[in-house]
Amino acid sequence: MPKSAIPLLLAPVLLATASLLSPAAHAAGVDDAVATFIGEDGFEAQDVATVDERLLAAFTASPAGAARPDGEASPLEKALLLVETLEPALPRTRTMLRYGQMLDGDTPYAFVTVERYNFGPAIRQMVIEDYGEENTDEPEAFGVGPHVAWRIVTMPLMGQQAALVSVARGEITDKDAEATECGGRGCLAFEPFPDDLHQWQETETTIDIASPYAEKTQGDVAAPARIAAELAIAAGIAGSHDGRMSWHGPEQPEAARHAEPFLFLSIDRDLGQETAMDAMLGQTLLNDDAVEELWQRRVEFPGMVAFMQAATPRSR
Repeated sequence: MPKSAIPLLLAPVLLATASLLSPAAHAAGVDDAVATFIGEDGFEAQDVATVDERLLAAFTASPAGAARPDGEASPLEKALLLVETLEPALPRTRTMLRYGQMLDGDTPYAFVTVERYNFGPAIRQMVIEDYGEENTDEPEAFGVGPHVAWRIVTMPLMGQQAALVSVARGEITDKDAEATECGGRGCLAFEPFPDDLHQWQETETTIDIASPYAEKTQGDVAAPARIAAELAIAAGIAGSHDGRMSWHGPEQPEAARHAEPFLFLSIDRDLGQETAMDAMLGQTLLNDDAVEELWQRRVEFPGMVAFMQAATPRSR
């Protein structure tokens, strides 16, 4: 059974908001999907008010006149911040985000799963094989911790682009991790490398926005949430206004069924010999007669960022 990541703390300030986001407040057409998504085997539902309080603490700046500092944050940013905030830090990871969406009238409900895979043990084993265990640092230096998965459902509400509706956490076994696919490769596989997954073309993309949370990691590269914000703008599912990201979300695909994911983001953190973040954002099930998939890529080393894009023509 998955271990709960959050003690049930009192959060008086958020009780009113939590009551608005209770299951009884869901739209009737979405309620069953939320229950299935959050209640899937291996996941344990979390207290929404407690998660909201902890997540709110990750935001450091409020736009002028905003009621909450996280008001403009997208579902992608919130889901990634949640993992970074509520899980112990790990130095070498692959993060996989899967985004689905359901509409109730004009209201979009975002169904987001974030999986974080710990590559520390695998990289340590590679070092042992190359240099011997006597010349290899302790496991803690590579990162000790389980593979984890979080699920959130969000909706626009009370000045927030992505107010939390429901939250759940689970842990992923090595066996399940090895059998799971992450953006065209196994979630624990080093190969194929991102260079080999698509025919990338470098773009002259420059994104200048401020984020209401810590934008950098200790390695002086962008934090996962910041990466998601920049790739969302590059992909056209968000814009920038007054130096901040403006989330409007992806177009609802005609081929999407219920909360089936159709937007995918993978982020490799320090899986090579250098400090680096290599991220790919791809959208499938497009409402497009010519293009089957669109991908954006962002590669960062300290002091250098490059953007690329790729499109897969629709097979006929």
